Amino acid sequence: MTATTNSLNSLRFFFLLVFGLPGAAVAESSDSSLDELLEIPAIKTFMAGGVGELHDEAPEQTLQFGQLVGLWRVEVEMRTQKGEWVASAPGVWAWKYSLGGFAVSDLFYQSADQLPSYMSTLGRDYLLSANRIFEAGSGTWRVAWMANGAGQVMGADYGTFAAEMTEGELVMSSEGGGFGMQRVVFSDLSESSFRWESQYSQDGGKTWNAVMRMVATR
Repeated sequence: MTATTNSLNSLRFFFLLVFGLPGAAVAESSDSSLDELLEIPAIKTFMAGGVGELHDEAPEQTLQFGQLVGLWRVEVEMRTQKGEWVASAPGVWAWKYSLGGFAVSDLFYQSADQLPSYMSTLGRDYLLSANRIFEAGSGTWRVAWMANGAGQVMGADYGTFAAEMTEGELVMSSEGGGFGMQRVVFSDLSESSFRWESQYSQDGGKTWNAVMRMVATR
């Protein structure tokens, strides 16, 4: 058995142990679903070393994003110019501790054969990855992300955010380039689900318009 196989088996055990399943039949179904997600090449590579763990000397705030460590199925909706919400490609979102337990890294995946029409020219699976670390000196999260859109997908392929926990929500903020100010809000955080929403403001933050939202479940 390879080291990668051992890591993936340990990861399966971690999910079943920590996030609990009430009955054998449900557990069998969930485990099968987990196996399927872990066989996606990009997810398999990202999670090959397991989910890691928080370092004893890491800032306690690292748990704010650290609570998302694991594997999530994601339902995605986009807002049209008419203001209507329409379903987009479903996603898989993998999270783990990195930098020896001092940071949190994640990988968002959407399959090439399920991408919406505005991404159809990409011709490959869409991947977006971020690294997040709590900067103790400033008391702020620093987030840097990049994607493999290569200029073929609406939006940028790289960006940075500052983030903080505010009234139970993780709020990431950025100037947003030519689109005005941007913020991303993680809300309704629990062991089994959370919500994510991307918002823009063109009046200096007085009003915000949501353009994309997601619901993630274990």
